[in-house]
Formats: sequence, structure tokens, C-alpha cells
Amino acid sequence: MGVLSGRWRRTAGAMVVVALTASSCSSSTAGSTVTQSKSNASAGSVAATGRPAAGEPNPFRIGRPLIIPHGGGDGLFPEDTLYAYLHSIALGGDVVDVDVEMTADGVPIAFHDSTLQRTTNGSGNVESKTYAALAVLDAGWGFTKDGTHPFRDMGLRIPTVASLLDAFPHMLVTLDVKPLSTDVVEALCTIIDSRHRASDVYVGVDGSDQVALFRKLCPDVQTSGTDAERRAMRIARDTNDSTFVTHQLVSQPQYLGPDGKPRVTAASLAFSHGHDIAVLTYVIDEPTVMRTLINLGVDGIYTRRPDVLHALEVQMGLDTGGDAASPSDVTESTPAHHR
Repeated sequence: MGVLSGRWRRTAGAMVVVALTASSCSSSTAGSTVTQSKSNASAGSVAATGRPAAGEPNPFRIGRPLIIPHGGGDGLFPEDTLYAYLHSIALGGDVVDVDVEMTADGVPIAFHDSTLQRTTNGSGNVESKTYAALAVLDAGWGFTKDGTHPFRDMGLRIPTVASLLDAFPHMLVTLDVKPLSTDVVEALCTIIDSRHRASDVYVGVDGSDQVALFRKLCPDVQTSGTDAERRAMRIARDTNDSTFVTHQLVSQPQYLGPDGKPRVTAASLAFSHGHDIAVLTYVIDEPTVMRTLINLGVDGIYTRRPDVLHALEVQMGLDTGGDAASPSDVTESTPAHHR
């Protein structure tokens, strides 16, 4: 098995926390201004963009399963906060997984819900608030452990997407975009393009129109597939079509389908890997399922417990690119499933 190479190497956990904690307050508002995209790419076909240049490897396939702390490891820390990302990397995380919402003044922020009540001390709809109004809220307010709220009044804030890209310039990033708008696509393209992060950011969007616009404005950024592309991929896989070509280089299937049967199998992985598609599955917290997926050869696992997955990869003899903090050094919680 390989290790993280080039710019995508995870810094040893303790060093990351020391280096970035000092900037945690200022980075939450850095880079929040959204400007018009300067991309001059032509429209073209939706399926005709998004692949690395010839000879370049898929950055989301590193030779072992990427440890992807879901929302920064939301089984351990308040989700989508700089604190969570710093500490989940310290526990072995390889990827900064960010949920994306949009403020009233057009700032993409790291936030999961369309409303504020579940995770903060605020109320109302996110899209109706300016970033200035959201930036003062306590983002650690809703996290619970054994009936307590250990992260309240610690100064945890809602970060902007721009500030997170700035804080983690050498990490792989996945953006899970919640709003079904074109405005958020334009804003994210501007942020990614201005920071030259096309090669290490993956954007998951639900709307086919959003995919088309993203590939028009930011043709080098990897995105989720359209409904038509996913159907075509399933047909090609089921018929073992060796002529199938795709520009969707990241796939995010749930491990189990609605029928309870695995959607990630040796056969499906062989097909995906034959087309250089990275398969990242979610959200897995059980060690037995993690082990199954590792043995199958999955490329990444979203988990609320990066400490558990890291410990398992170490136990199985996989080189995870650096030391991680002990799981006993962090708090634990088991929140409801939010994806």
C-alpha cells in the first residue's frame, strides 16, 4: 500500500494543531468576499471536463483508504468547525470534509443544516442571515456528550469555505453542497479558482444543472456525476462494457442500499478502478464494516470516528502518513446521522 504523496501529505497531528490553533479566530472570516469568477473556459459538454491531465494520478486514490472525518469527525467534535478539522487531522484524518450552505450576502460557509437551531445558539434560516450575523454564533452549542455540552462558550464559530481552504492549503477537500442554487456554484468556483485548488478539491452537488454550470465555470474541478451519468455508469458496470468512458473521477456510494445489500462490492470496485474512479463510501463507524471495506480496496471512508478508522488501518499494517493522537485524548459522542 502507498502513502500520501506530494502536496496531499497529512502533517503529523500535533504539529497541525499547534500551527493552526493560533489562527482559528481570524481564519473564520478570512476570504469571505465573493467576486465574479475569472474563469474563461468555454461551455462544452458536461461530460467533457474534470479529468486530471494525462499521466497525472487521481488524487483521491492513494493506495489505501483515505480517512475522511465526516464534517470534521462529528462523532467527536462540533461539526464543520475549524476546531473539528484540526483535531480530526490530529487523529489521522486525510481529508477536510465540508458541508456547504450559503448566507444572505453570498458567502459559502461550512454548515450542514438550512436552519441554525440544531448546532448553534441561533435560530432561523441560514440563507436569511448575513455572514456577519452568523459569525458571532456559538458553533459548539449543540454538541452533546452524556447529557452535557462540553464545547459551549469555547469560541467556536462558523467558518467560511474560503477560510478553510486557506487554513488547509495542502489537504484534500470534499465539499458537500446543500443549496440547489446556481449562486452557490458561482461563488465556490470563484473561491476555488482564486486559490488554485482545482486539483485537490472534490465538489458534490445534487442538481444536474449545478454540475453542468460547475464544469462550465471550473472545468478542472472534479464534481459528482449527473443523474444521466450515474445511470450510464450502472448500465456499463452491469453489462461489463469495456468501451465505457467517464469524466466522473469520484463516486460516493452508500455501503448499503435501500434493500440492505452492499452497493460496494469487489466487482463494482474493479469496474470503478478500471476507469480510475475513486470510490468513497459513507458514513461508516463500525470497525467490522471498516475492515470489510479496507479489504475490498475502497479508496476512502467517511466516518464520524476517524480515531477508530486510523487505529484499524495501523493495526492492519497500512502506512497512514504520520502519527495520530491517542483516541483517549478527545471527547466522544454519538450524534444522529446527518448527511
